[in-house]
Amino acid sequence: MAAASASTDYDWSVRSCWFLSLLVGTACARSAGPPALDTLIGLEAPLLPGPGLRIAIPGQVFQVPAEIVVDVSLPMTLVTTGCLDSPMVGAARVTITDPLGADEVFPVTRLAGLTVAGRRLVPMQAGLVNGASCVVVLGTELLVSTALQLDPSRRVLRFVSSRPKEDWVVWAEQLGGEVQVLELTRHPKHDWPLLAARVTQGENTFTGAFTLSTRERASRIFGAPMRQAGFTTTAELLQKLELPRELLPLELSSFQGVAMDTVELSPGVGTRGLSLSLVKGAPSHGVVGLLAADAWGRFEVTIDVGAGVLLLHRPRLLAAGQRFQCARGTQPPSEDACFELQQAGVGKGLLVTATIWRPLLDGGRLYLDFAGVTSACRIGFTFDAGDRGRNTQHVVPWSRLFETMKPCAEALSAAREVSLALFEDTPLRECPGVCAFAQNLRTGQVSCECQPGPLGLPAEAERQVLERLRGALQQKQAPAAEPEDP
Repeated sequence: MAAASASTDYDWSVRSCWFLSLLVGTACARSAGPPALDTLIGLEAPLLPGPGLRIAIPGQVFQVPAEIVVDVSLPMTLVTTGCLDSPMVGAARVTITDPLGADEVFPVTRLAGLTVAGRRLVPMQAGLVNGASCVVVLGTELLVSTALQLDPSRRVLRFVSSRPKEDWVVWAEQLGGEVQVLELTRHPKHDWPLLAARVTQGENTFTGAFTLSTRERASRIFGAPMRQAGFTTTAELLQKLELPRELLPLELSSFQGVAMDTVELSPGVGTRGLSLSLVKGAPSHGVVGLLAADAWGRFEVTIDVGAGVLLLHRPRLLAAGQRFQCARGTQPPSEDACFELQQAGVGKGLLVTATIWRPLLDGGRLYLDFAGVTSACRIGFTFDAGDRGRNTQHVVPWSRLFETMKPCAEALSAAREVSLALFEDTPLRECPGVCAFAQNLRTGQVSCECQPGPLGLPAEAERQVLERLRGALQQKQAPAAEPEDP
């Protein structure tokens, strides 16, 4: 499915009569339930659970469970065929212009029975997309006068009223901590929200207008501006490296990407160590790429497209050498404030979310304490080296733990409360990346559940490949040594 601008090629009066007939024909059969509303403002919904941050919330279409995605660059809502028993379509078509690709044309159907976070929405028009699973992508016609607020530490998405930019500035000043209010502009033809960003690889930098995406997992960049900036792709660097064959999975040969040192949304504010997927060719609509949650999701985020505002917030950081303290609002700074733990009951176990608001120079691990549970294994989260705002979420015990450490998993199934126990400034090498881990205290056996990395490869292979890629970049960009005098 694409995200972009839309145009329709049918008469609006004919279309209205057609949809009215559909409404009359189906209203009696499925009229039960709460009254339908036409706004999302005031809703708060949990993100769908998972290790990596992904902006998707639960919902349903009548009785069919649905994955609800919000896209601030999509002019019309899209729905997959998996949501509808027998979707009805006529001659109407909608054309969607993708900022990173070609136009796509979808038939138009009537979407009724959509419920988001417990709120039933009025029937609406939607583009129909083939798909076995039920997915609804909410477009901007449902987001009029609406702003989005994402809290990654709680994994919660809120729909609030849009405000003038001046009001957001005042609100930001009251938040305390570290706050940035950035400007979102609009594409003159397609109305996509645009954000200026600077990307850096070694000594090379490039600044351009990127489309802001609330749907995509990974950020992307076109090949032409990448070449213009002198960046080197992952594939080109791999050709110069001597890596053992077992560290080069087949997936790597198909990956087209650029490993960036920094992606800055304003000077000094952004994300370090981010890999951007490569889009072939040159931009046809003036945008140089797309910025997804991997670029801005390490902050508490407010997106108000109508006001042209992207507001980023996180605790204030105080550093003294390699010692870090964090502070939120008027609270005094402390080391403990750099770590945040959220929990909720789910089935037999707990849904646990951990966020680290300080940089991890060498990585680290967070140990967890489960009240009232005696187990022969130690549970925690491990993080490789990285920037502030690292975040992960896991069900404890996770499903594979029942296969690898059954006694440990069964004991943890009785857990009803968890707290932070200890932090160490070294990651668990057996679980590279960002992972939940269980370690048998008697045998030392380790079981992990990890986030997919930026290249989408097995975690150990990806870690070693990226380490060598960065080393190759540093060697390539190091100044040549001056010959010694005889």
